[in-house]
Amino acid sequence: MGSKYVKLNATADRIEMVLRDGRAPARVISGKVLPNFIEMLLELEPGTKVSQIKSRVPDIALAVGNPNVRLTQIGERLAVQISRTNRETVYLSKLMPAVTHECGFAAMLGLAEDGVPLMAKFTAPEVSHVLVAGATGSGKTSLAQSMILSLCQRYRPHRFGMIMLDPKKREGSAFEAAIAGHLIMPIARSIEDVSEALQQACALMDSRVVGSGEPDPRIIIYADELGDLCQTGGAVVADLFARIAMRGREAGLHLLCCTQKPSSKSIGPLLKTNLPLRLVGRMTSVEDARNAAGRAGSGAEKLSGCGDFVAVTADKVIRFQAAVPDFV
Repeated sequence: MGSKYVKLNATADRIEMVLRDGRAPARVISGKVLPNFIEMLLELEPGTKVSQIKSRVPDIALAVGNPNVRLTQIGERLAVQISRTNRETVYLSKLMPAVTHECGFAAMLGLAEDGVPLMAKFTAPEVSHVLVAGATGSGKTSLAQSMILSLCQRYRPHRFGMIMLDPKKREGSAFEAAIAGHLIMPIARSIEDVSEALQQACALMDSRVVGSGEPDPRIIIYADELGDLCQTGGAVVADLFARIAMRGREAGLHLLCCTQKPSSKSIGPLLKTNLPLRLVGRMTSVEDARNAAGRAGSGAEKLSGCGDFVAVTADKVIRFQAAVPDFV
């Protein structure tokens, strides 16, 4: 325990020295070690501007010997977040005991930057549908699977159903076995099957009377490669996705889609604008991070991969370590 505090103090000293030498003085008032990063909370000296701190981030990265350094705002303060090289795995089974049924129709995401389990409530307007984006190795498939498994654990099939679109054709996986009882139709593995499944989902959506009570079951439509499906299936498939994105929530249908590069060209502008919650893992450039998050400044290009994510809504950016299914 003592060595951890010695390292935190040494890191705080390096940060303060860089900022002082760069004429942007600030004081590290607290530090903590989280599963995937170290966080140092700053108190700016009078006259120091946020823009001055931002300009020193590359120097801080050099001083602490870690290229993955982000600057973020937490409440009324700034925080320097330094990715850990010896990150801890956050298993789904360790987080689920904290979940109560009062959470509503919410899926487990992982452990937030404040050390508290983070969940996404699909029935909330600011969630509704979820886009999980990240480069290869970011952990987006594992995150999406944990979200679905958390719902499977909390709800019986008559309350929660699934439609799975799997162009990768990973038959016989442990995940597929775990969700089998919640599938409301066979897994769609070809683009023809994907189109048919989406048409059936739209027909169900149209048949449900909005305002007649809680829709049962609520249905997650899980697409692991949204960009590939939209490009391969063309306008027909993209339009079906867009219809569900626009009207699905009130009818109890929710999209959970993964993709590497969520550009308007790959998934269509109408669909992209109707996926309000973005869960963004490591991206290869600032531009890719902006496209994935739907806003600038998410810092996703500074994430370290392997489950290091930010949850982005219209007014919040929350960093978290994604939960990992125990069979991984």
